[in-house]
Amino acid sequence: MKVIDKAVRKTYRFSCPNCGSKLEAECQELVDIGGKVSRFFCPVCRKDRYVSWGELRKKTIYEADNVTR
Repeated sequence: MKVIDKAVRKTYRFSCPNCGSKLEAECQELVDIGGKVSRFFCPVCRKDRYVSWGELRKKTIYEADNVTR
């Protein structure tokens, strides 16, 4: 058995419900407030906004993605 790629970190992609900006955040930047809703700071609106878990798209970044070729 051999390890092909090693996951480095997980990020989430989503759109701001107010301004529609496409954003990407790491796990620690999203605050779970309960009821399957997370709070985040939108840098475009410059305010705290709320997004449901269903709108988050998980992206896993692997060790091989960090290597420049």
